[in-house]
Amino acid sequence: MATPDSFWLSTPRKDILPTIQSALRDQFVFCDEIADLLSAAFYEPCNVLLWGPGGHGKSEMAVAALRGLGLAESEIFIQSFGEGMSEDRLWGGPDMASLDTCVRYDTTRSFLAPQYKVVIFEELFDAPAQALLPLKDVLTRRVFMNGPERVEMSAKVVIACTNKDPREFAEDSDAVQALMERFLLQKEVRWPGYEAKHYRELFAKVRPGASMGGKQLHTLLSKVIAGLNEDKTFIMSPRMAIQSLEVVSNAARIHGDDIITPDAFQSIRFVQGMQSYTADLARRIEKQLPGGKSVDSASSKELVNIPLSEQDFSHHNAGPLKTPRREIPKMVRETLESRFIHADEIVQVLTHAFFQPCNVLLWGPGGHGKSDMVMTALRALGYEEDEIFLQSFGEGMTEDRLWGGPNIAKLDVCLEYDTDRSFLPYEVVILEEILDASSQALLPLKDVLTRRVFMNGNQGVPMMSKSIVACTNKDPRQFAKDSDAVKALLERFPLQLEVRWPSYEQTDYEALFSKTHPDAGPDRRKLNRIYAHVIADLNDERDAGFHVSPRIALGGLRLAANSVGRHGRRKMIVEDILTIRNVQGMESYKKDVEAMIRSALLEGGVEVLLSDIDERAGRLQGKMEEINAKFEMAKQLDDEARGDVNDEAITAMVDLMSSMDSLKHELLHLQISDPALQKWKKRSETLVDELATEIEAGS
Repeated sequence: MATPDSFWLSTPRKDILPTIQSALRDQFVFCDEIADLLSAAFYEPCNVLLWGPGGHGKSEMAVAALRGLGLAESEIFIQSFGEGMSEDRLWGGPDMASLDTCVRYDTTRSFLAPQYKVVIFEELFDAPAQALLPLKDVLTRRVFMNGPERVEMSAKVVIACTNKDPREFAEDSDAVQALMERFLLQKEVRWPGYEAKHYRELFAKVRPGASMGGKQLHTLLSKVIAGLNEDKTFIMSPRMAIQSLEVVSNAARIHGDDIITPDAFQSIRFVQGMQSYTADLARRIEKQLPGGKSVDSASSKELVNIPLSEQDFSHHNAGPLKTPRREIPKMVRETLESRFIHADEIVQVLTHAFFQPCNVLLWGPGGHGKSDMVMTALRALGYEEDEIFLQSFGEGMTEDRLWGGPNIAKLDVCLEYDTDRSFLPYEVVILEEILDASSQALLPLKDVLTRRVFMNGNQGVPMMSKSIVACTNKDPRQFAKDSDAVKALLERFPLQLEVRWPSYEQTDYEALFSKTHPDAGPDRRKLNRIYAHVIADLNDERDAGFHVSPRIALGGLRLAANSVGRHGRRKMIVEDILTIRNVQGMESYKKDVEAMIRSALLEGGVEVLLSDIDERAGRLQGKMEEINAKFEMAKQLDDEARGDVNDEAITAMVDLMSSMDSLKHELLHLQISDPALQKWKKRSETLVDELATEIEAGS
């Protein structure tokens, strides 16, 4: 006898299993058991829990199955839980129209809305107990008491997805244990093996119409990935593998000839998750390529030369940016290399991000110009300032700010946001300090980056952003360990790169100054060289891990040059270089910065020390004249006043003679080999000796 539940799907019961199998087999490997479980959940119907490592497509498989069964997007509700989940968000937010009467929720914006047949909850067990316990009650009774009103739960099936092992969580949390009991069916989602043949099967599903060259690429890339998995400390997920295929194939198109060479495989290092490898990643990749064990790289390139065809590239992305794809590589490279040093890797990762296009995370120590490089590249691609959305996150980031602030005109009816003021309408977006934001802001952002739609009240607002560049000074690997909200969000940035210089030597800073002042004259180039030497020396004196950043270096150089001009000097002295003490980041030095700078100048800036000695000698000359003037003035005073003035002048004379001794000592210890500087030193010695003789005669 048929029951009402028999008719909740348009697909007949007998066709549920084969329909889901067909839908999943088109896209996923090792999916038959998942198809069987989901068919059982929809046949009954009952709730199901899918858990296992990230990147295996738990939510994607659920959505693919539902679409295969004929459900529309409007009948599927997807929501991320996590650390920032609250009752307000769970039940749809406050009903603004009834706030003056009682606390009620706008359940039409929640999973309780009558149009939803299936609900997908992501990262369910990361939520706090205060959200899980009321959810358990509703899943049990299938009714939510919204003030005095009973709201029936229409959804037939709830599919919960989590990267966590629920058995571990259930031991420590009664709320999790109670909630788990409301999910009759449970299944761990992971591959039984991660060998080359498994990745090759995945690629065949992703690129079903691949050419012979494409299939050859799939075979070789599968071998490379399986080789990276060998030590078992890291396993590349299916999602990462698909992105690896994307960047490797795109590398051939970016190169301009659609030919895969060994260099194309090195693009794997930009894929999210590969940051867990150390510097030997390039060697590991080469080892898996034909000829990779040979020292002759030329022979390796001959062995790897795979032509690709049009069907070997992705055609389901968000579409190109404003600049045609073929022009992006050259524009990004020429623009960044003309202004920045050590920009090779960021040129490559931004080229991939804008070429695909896709999201990218740039992280690393502050002061290296991450946002500046992105803005520079986007301007070169034809975007005006008002076409680039830039927003800082940080600890104070809220949902209100993220979605553009509340729509004031509708506040007495419902809580909607003015999304025109958010990033949603913009094609390119820069989000700064993204990892400093709270889970309450990161979780809804992750949802929108996944579905590319923001539910603004009952209205779906499409995300127009094709490429989002997130920047942070934090190490995402550390944050992902401590925060599941961050970990989930990071997976929505398929490309990631740490931005720092490979070295912080004098030559690096000189190259930076040269890029900044390409038309500098001989004196300015000399200043750049000396300042670069001083900064590199300061790095050596600091605790391990600290380097004067490019921003600090450029700011200090500008201050030093300004100090020379402000004081009307022709040549730089130590006092000018010491202005770096006032630059942000230098306040944490506990040592005597002046002593360190003078020591550095002994090796790489003797001319500054000579200028400094000449300057100080001139000042001492002026002091001697002031002292002589005091002695003359004292002669006009009575005996008591004359004695006081003479005592003061004698004390100043003693200090003056001590300062002259210091100048002589510094000159004596200056070791100079350059003939021109030797002549300068001789002139300085003559000046100091004459002044010393004059002082002694005056005393």
